[in-house]
Amino acid sequence: MIFRSRQQPPVVVPEISPAGRTLSVIAGLVLAAASVRPRPNRFLSVLALATGSYLAYRGATGHCPITEAFEERFGDPDPRAR
Repeated sequence: MIFRSRQQPPVVVPEISPAGRTLSVIAGLVLAAASVRPRPNRFLSVLALATGSYLAYRGATGHCPITEAFEERFGDPDPRAR
């Protein structure tokens, strides 16, 4: 019998502090709830709903794709290069 080792899924470490996650969830839910009320400008309501939903997702998962994209694009400069 040949035993194969199973590949373990990568462990995702949250990059946002617990306090930041809590604040993000609360702010996202408040913003999403506020966007549900009828307003004269529907675009701003949709924008507020999308932003609130993103903040709630960010806080719930502890992962921020926007921050990751910025770090990937610009990165931290090498401190030894100075």
